[in-house]
Amino acid sequence: MIKKISLILLLFTFSINFLVKADYDLKKDKALQIYNFKKDIEMLEDLILKNDFLIDKYKNELREFDNQISIITELLQNVEVSQLDSKEKLLLEEAELIKRNNKLEDLKSKFKQKIIWLYKHGAGYNLEVIFSSETLNQFYVRLEYLNKVSHMRKKDFDRIRNNQYLLEEKRKIYNLEAREKLDYITKKREDQRTLLEQKILNENTLKSLNYENENLDRQIEHKRKMINEIENYLSILKSDFIYEIDQKIDYTGKSFESLKQKLIIPVQSVNILFDFGESINPETRTITYNNGIDVSIAKGSDVKCIANGIVEDIHYIPTLGNVIIIKHDSVYKTIYATVEDIIVTKNSSVNAGMIIAKTSENLNGQSFHFELWINNYPTDPKFWFRR
Repeated sequence: MIKKISLILLLFTFSINFLVKADYDLKKDKALQIYNFKKDIEMLEDLILKNDFLIDKYKNELREFDNQISIITELLQNVEVSQLDSKEKLLLEEAELIKRNNKLEDLKSKFKQKIIWLYKHGAGYNLEVIFSSETLNQFYVRLEYLNKVSHMRKKDFDRIRNNQYLLEEKRKIYNLEAREKLDYITKKREDQRTLLEQKILNENTLKSLNYENENLDRQIEHKRKMINEIENYLSILKSDFIYEIDQKIDYTGKSFESLKQKLIIPVQSVNILFDFGESINPETRTITYNNGIDVSIAKGSDVKCIANGIVEDIHYIPTLGNVIIIKHDSVYKTIYATVEDIIVTKNSSVNAGMIIAKTSENLNGQSFHFELWINNYPTDPKFWFRR
């Protein structure tokens, strides 16, 4: 990465001793890139927190669906349709109602005692129990115990609620006629199917949210890696790198063919990441070919059209991001890629020096890609820029 960043071509450099103004400050630009990455990380972390909230919400809903499905399943299992008219069955149902009511009252009584105890001691008691621990191990043991107690209270509440529901439903069934009982059971089976469908939808949503969070974590990791690389690079710089870039448009009305070595640079950076032509990756030993040049520049920087022309097309390429193609005549085209906030449209006229978009980023970091084509063949654009 350091080798890529430090590749600043002599064709672009100017003598530091004769600077009139500092148009491009490498250290300042790198610092801005770090700032942008940190802002992005904060935004991604906020998205993860929001997703975590939704994940908890859907998990709670799933537990509720499971609980409701379990209750309805138990209710249906205890009702034999074939014996609904049996007097013996009615007596058994009445006995079961009494049994469930007694069980419910017992649960309510126990739960009431726990609530009274909790009211007397309060949350402060729980904290006192935890933080009075003499050892770290005792701390975790007590914390785990209190979590179990809290979980048990939740289970008690659910059991009371479930028994209350079953008791009420049994009473309804007990007072229904045979035909009405069949209709009632049919409706409960439909409710069961609906709950199962809702459960499946929630499970799929949970999977999507977890997958999104994994992807966000990978983005954060990549951005932190880029920050580390930039900081390491800046730490070894022994002097400032400041360049004057002349962006004055003094070739209005001239043909593109006559503008070699006179064109302005499309962005305020001369820091070449990937040069034009063939290159070999030192790690993988793979050979790649670049139809243009990629420069390192902070995201959100201005992108200027280098000459008058017509926007031929705007589209997206996975490796380059958004791409703007500008036709200058029947021979010359320029391509501006890895951009965002595009302010031109297809077939619109553009003039030299006009801001057409902002720089963006890709897997190589915050950067900008530029190409110049002559008769449908790419050429090294550096030789066309003003030196």
